[in-house]
Amino acid sequence: MKRKIASILLCGAMFATMLTGCGKSDEGASDSAAKDTFTYAVSDDCGNTLNYFTADDRTSMTLAKTVNEPLFTIAADGNYNYYVAESFEPSEDGLTYTCKLKADTKWSDGKPLTADDVVYTFETYMAQDESGMLKVNDKNVEVKKVDDTTVEFKLPSVAASMPENISNVSLLPKHVFEGKDSLDMDLNKGEGAVVGCGPYIFEEYKSGEYIKCKANPNYVNGEAKIPNVIFQIITNPETAKAALQNGEIDGWVMLPNELDGMDDFKVSTYSEGRVAYVRLNRVADSMQDKNFRQGILYALNRDEILKASYTSLDYAQPSVSFLPPNNGFYSEDVEQYTQDVEKAKELVKNGPKALKICYIGDDSAQTAQAQVIQAELKEIGIEVELCGLDQAGYMETAYNNEDKTYDMYLGGYIMTIDPDGFNGMFGTGQMINYANEELDQLFADGRAETDPAKRKEIYNKAQKLVADEALFYPFGTNLRILVTNPSLEGIEDAGLAPIFTFEDMSKLYFK
Repeated sequence: MKRKIASILLCGAMFATMLTGCGKSDEGASDSAAKDTFTYAVSDDCGNTLNYFTADDRTSMTLAKTVNEPLFTIAADGNYNYYVAESFEPSEDGLTYTCKLKADTKWSDGKPLTADDVVYTFETYMAQDESGMLKVNDKNVEVKKVDDTTVEFKLPSVAASMPENISNVSLLPKHVFEGKDSLDMDLNKGEGAVVGCGPYIFEEYKSGEYIKCKANPNYVNGEAKIPNVIFQIITNPETAKAALQNGEIDGWVMLPNELDGMDDFKVSTYSEGRVAYVRLNRVADSMQDKNFRQGILYALNRDEILKASYTSLDYAQPSVSFLPPNNGFYSEDVEQYTQDVEKAKELVKNGPKALKICYIGDDSAQTAQAQVIQAELKEIGIEVELCGLDQAGYMETAYNNEDKTYDMYLGGYIMTIDPDGFNGMFGTGQMINYANEELDQLFADGRAETDPAKRKEIYNKAQKLVADEALFYPFGTNLRILVTNPSLEGIEDAGLAPIFTFEDMSKLYFK
């Protein structure tokens, strides 16, 4: 099992990966016209099975969040959004978290949701988890039932990121899965195939066309205001735009250059905390000289790269750290590599004159980024070969930590709120291919520290260290652009969230 937030979009620019594919259904259009249905365009078909633990594409994770809930989520500002849980409180020593469940919580099939389900969920998760999110110093967290509505999470030692790791886990109904070999749910079986505790109940799936859900009358936080939700699978952006303009769908995520003609619609922009970047390949022969690496970075202009990717800085925010700017630990007190062409020329003069940059070839944002970088490095005497691969080919090379084929990689990631989660990107042997014992120790120190001021100091050092190594150059954070039917209300209350768009879809309504 992977760390979901990290795995979903590590390799691509978010806007482009959302907008590839096919058609619409007549059922979606007719239901939407009645306005008892919110029809939302998605780019992927989640396939005929759903598994809360292994879902790692946008559509599957969005469906999972719609029909099921975790105990709580944590927002970028650190506030808790409680769903099944009523409270989640640490002990004074930070070794025990006590979770109280909301009274009378039920599964969508009417069965009670109790502490037994919570214990079953986390024991099942830990048995399958490969990422170690619920381990501290290689020891599992102990999950203990106190009574039907109280669960204790006992840590072997302090881990400041543990609340967020717990918040990422969707609950499983013990009465459905206990004794089964698989956690998969067959969507082809229709209503009843998925038992959850979210605001909606899965009702119908038609491959390549739509996924339909209806309001869950047992939802502990109150029945959804819109009776039905349809996730319409539309993989062609022109088709999706026309469907929105014609009233066949009610919401879709657009690219900035697709906003023409949408003046009559409601446009909501927000950050998912995604960091777009170029990284220099640590193991490539060309990148062994730190002065040369610094020269490459001084040649770049992040503002121009973002403008080329997202049309203007209205839809992207430049940033200079491996943490996104909406993270409470984000610091600009790092080497920013502000463009200095003459300095760059001096630093690279004795280095290679030809490099290869690897990216996802059908990703329009990454293609634009690669072209700007090619032009900027040409100014300092370096020819750059553009190597656009399909996603599978990109993943194979970009996350092979011994591959020397390419000198540079473009990418982007959405990670956790707590900075400890970024260890999964920058720890030795992890996805950005770092190997720095000092950085590893800083992540370990930050994980064990509970004092906010001391943690900030630790992660400030980590951000400086990454910048000083001159292997990682962040561009910034692109904004997600949600365009909706002007009669759709409740977006602010529903909350715009990373990955699945709406934090709580039950709050949406039509005026």
